[in-house]
Amino acid sequence: MPECISNATAVVVGDRRLRGCAWGWFMLLVAVLSAWSAVAADSRPVGAKTSPADYRIQPSDLLDINVYREPDLCLKIRVSQNGSISYPLLGSITVVGLTAAELQEKLTKLLGKDYLVDPRVTVSVETSSTQRVIIIGQVKTPGSYDIPANETLTILQLVARAGGFTDLAAQGKITVIRGEGNKQKKILVNISEIIRSGDKNKDIALEPGDIVSVPETLF
Repeated sequence: MPECISNATAVVVGDRRLRGCAWGWFMLLVAVLSAWSAVAADSRPVGAKTSPADYRIQPSDLLDINVYREPDLCLKIRVSQNGSISYPLLGSITVVGLTAAELQEKLTKLLGKDYLVDPRVTVSVETSSTQRVIIIGQVKTPGSYDIPANETLTILQLVARAGGFTDLAAQGKITVIRGEGNKQKKILVNISEIIRSGDKNKDIALEPGDIVSVPETLF
């Protein structure tokens, strides 16, 4: 084969490889941007119209409590770390684990027992303390997962919640994408080595907003 034809073929092959690589990076960028959009949507303030009806109140949640025609009993109050609020007339009330509707019913009964006639109480969760991480790529159930208040979630625990790795997962090349101000930080994690060595100290504790990317093994 003439040298010029050989060189032209090499250029074409190289160009195809470059295009394939560029396309791969483009698709990864699209996935990351979509994941960040999901995080932003899931971390929005939770209110009466946007929160699930079965959402359970947690420590550090900000509650909006209103009592009809009782301005002194209308307030926004944050749930303490022990799961209670200090409410006028009633003192300390345990609220953690209740839904907004359940707390509304509880306050209605307590206020109606000794203080008000037919009180009309509404409760909403204005800001939720629950925050999320996202896992994308080669796990059985990709998506967003909650980090409950006062708990940690590691990569291995997140993978377990996501149903485990697929057969195509490159377990030694996992990337944690973490936002730091206006910048992004990428942390490479070798889960295969962590599992093999049993050294759980290398299993990273995730932070709210983290995106865990599990790439596909290249054969």
